[in-house]
Amino acid sequence: MTAVPVKTVVASTVLALLLFLTQFTSAHPSGNGLALTGAESVVRLAGPYASYRFLVEDRQGTAVRDVSDAVRFRIADPTVVRITDGTVRGLRNGETSVTIRKDDRELTVPVQVTGLVADPAPRFVTDVLPVLTRSGCNMGGCHGAASGKGGFRLSLQGYDPDADHESITRAAGARRVNPAQPENSLLLRKPTMAVPHRGGRALEAGSPEYRLLADWIRAGMPGPKAGEPEVLGLDAVPAVRTLPVGGRQRFRVLARFSDGTRRDVTSETLFSGSDSTVVSVTPDGTATVTGKGEGAVLVRYRDLVTTSTIVSPFAPPLRTVPKGNTPLDRILLRKLAGLGLQPSSRCSDADFLRRAYLDLIGTLPEADTVRAFLADRDPQKREKLVDALFERPEYTDYWTLRWGDILRSSRNALGDKGLIAFNRWLRDSVATNKPWNRLTRELVLASGSTFDNGPANYYRASAGPEALTETTAQVFLGVRIQCARCHNHPYERWKQDQYYRLAAFFARVRTKDGANPDEKVIHTAGTGDVTHPRTKQAVTPAALDATPLPATFAGDRRRALADWLTGPDNPFFARILVNRIWKHFMGQGLAEPVDDLRVTNPPTNPELLDYLAKDFVRNGYDVRRLIRTIMVSDAYQRSAIETPTNAADTKYYSRFFVKRVPAEPLLDALTVATGVPEKFGGYPAGLRATELPDTTAQSYFLDLFGRPARNIVCQCERIDAPNLSQVLHFVNGKNINARLASENGRVARLIGAKTPDNLLIEELYLAALSRYPTEEERLDALVNLAAAKDRRKEAEDILWALLNSKEFLFNH
Repeated sequence: MTAVPVKTVVASTVLALLLFLTQFTSAHPSGNGLALTGAESVVRLAGPYASYRFLVEDRQGTAVRDVSDAVRFRIADPTVVRITDGTVRGLRNGETSVTIRKDDRELTVPVQVTGLVADPAPRFVTDVLPVLTRSGCNMGGCHGAASGKGGFRLSLQGYDPDADHESITRAAGARRVNPAQPENSLLLRKPTMAVPHRGGRALEAGSPEYRLLADWIRAGMPGPKAGEPEVLGLDAVPAVRTLPVGGRQRFRVLARFSDGTRRDVTSETLFSGSDSTVVSVTPDGTATVTGKGEGAVLVRYRDLVTTSTIVSPFAPPLRTVPKGNTPLDRILLRKLAGLGLQPSSRCSDADFLRRAYLDLIGTLPEADTVRAFLADRDPQKREKLVDALFERPEYTDYWTLRWGDILRSSRNALGDKGLIAFNRWLRDSVATNKPWNRLTRELVLASGSTFDNGPANYYRASAGPEALTETTAQVFLGVRIQCARCHNHPYERWKQDQYYRLAAFFARVRTKDGANPDEKVIHTAGTGDVTHPRTKQAVTPAALDATPLPATFAGDRRRALADWLTGPDNPFFARILVNRIWKHFMGQGLAEPVDDLRVTNPPTNPELLDYLAKDFVRNGYDVRRLIRTIMVSDAYQRSAIETPTNAADTKYYSRFFVKRVPAEPLLDALTVATGVPEKFGGYPAGLRATELPDTTAQSYFLDLFGRPARNIVCQCERIDAPNLSQVLHFVNGKNINARLASENGRVARLIGAKTPDNLLIEELYLAALSRYPTEEERLDALVNLAAAKDRRKEAEDILWALLNSKEFLFNH
């Protein structure tokens, strides 16, 4: 062996070290210049189909800008790798480096390629199915439809690999693949438009995806194997990025597998946006900011989903975060500061009084109540008002109505006596402030007569394991799992297997006739299972993301479900209730739709939702406490008046969002304002709309203003969208005019008592709008009353104008 001088060894070592440090520092600069977003010090490509997407950012102080589409690449050894549209792929095993240059700046990154073989055999689940999914072949609009397309059927987004392999390689006489001449396979000729294809061009001939499918066909089309690694998680890079309107950002997606590997799967990933008013996303993963606010980039690879957040502040972020009086407010104000939103000022006492009455007890305060509250100088009067309203019977009435909507308390489904029993149980639960976890357990574990045991009617409203699964998941978890009944959920992580494992908890619930007509008795049997429609095997019960029940489990399976459902570690249970309550009081859910909580529908303020959910659990699932926490916050007590800085805010709560008054509270408010009670057929006179036990009582007004039929559990069944018929009803409807002209109404009583004009005007404003008239409004009304030939008619006209105002029809 030839001796090497020590100086040469040292010099070579130092040179190599300097080169490595230079490369590392170039890729990870601490100051200004080019950098790779979330990069490793060395790009490693392992295997024949490995790729790596370069994300290049330009750092100038605190500003970071994606310049991936504006850089040039130079490969030290082009025989080792190639780069197409910023994505590097291996050509042969070896090492090289890539120099990335923009203007007069550059950085160099070492690249290693290993695992290339002469005749690669792609794996069906890990390699082939992601290509078919990215190309759109197995989507609902193409061959992933229930009946497929053109005689070729694939499972939606590859949820059934065995069936997909059979369909591709065996069905239709195996004519879709040609192992001897892969390029002549219909699987390649159709999507490349070499032969007519109704789905259009889905694949480019010669592309990496094309070559992968060709290699798979050439290798004999190996099917799914038990040893293929499972994908455990996804990471989107960058996870968060702040950009101005018009700013662009590319993304890279890394998948973590069960064999410990981590692979760039960007080229096999589906990208989309959650809110096109904030961010639009191209299929290749380039986001463009279209408006102010926050938008999520949705990232789907195989059956997993993750998100990245794009933030575009409304104005420069606030240097000083305003101080909040509660933890809730401090979290919210941090979000507003980051978005450059200045919160509106505190609302007036009159606005708070009206707002609190309508939201908490579903009616308006009487005129004398308004006078007393406005005259009260106690600095704690708002908090005391909230506490007092909890003790009113109207609170029990209104929240029995609210929960009755969600739980479908209706005589159409339950019968008269079942409705009475269920409604009585709901009223008692609200009146005693029954903890939400206990209320839920009583429903899930209910048994016995639907006449004697109110919660047993939960099983009458939803018959069968599948219906009970979907109802329970949506009501108590905020999970719309219906899609997974037929296939893996296309937009969420829930699989068909998980659907039927959840349904198995209800497989032994039975219903039999009771001793009385229309009476049903709920009980459980000792045997009974749910059969998976694909495997035809009995399914073991398992909660979502939980371990299946042991085979030795004895007793009522629902008890295990109730334990998991209401357990403090359940990530869904508290969040859905918090989101429902927050929407009711704040006008906009932290996540919308309010009962659809999923990764692909992220909340506008995740930190706030997490805090409120944890606080709800820590305090014993106390619904009243949760409501009070929201109502005494600065957020709830903000003015609805827009400011120049927050006028564009529609979901971050920099002001109170004006909302429609629901049908029943609106009718009860109309009763208070006019002094004329409603009469519902079959019920005593004077019964308020919020006291009705269900929604079957005949009422044109309630139906017109969106009362739900309680046929489904979705909160969307209650309609709050305005329409022309509603406007005409208030402008010239018989119901409104009869109330105004009633001899027993407010106007007739005031006129009959010879109330002075000034006090009469004041009374009408206090009764309808819960405030005193402004000086301009007072003077205008006084002039009209003085000039009127018929004083009563003029007073009716004044009240008519107030009832037709937005101030009456909306909660502000």
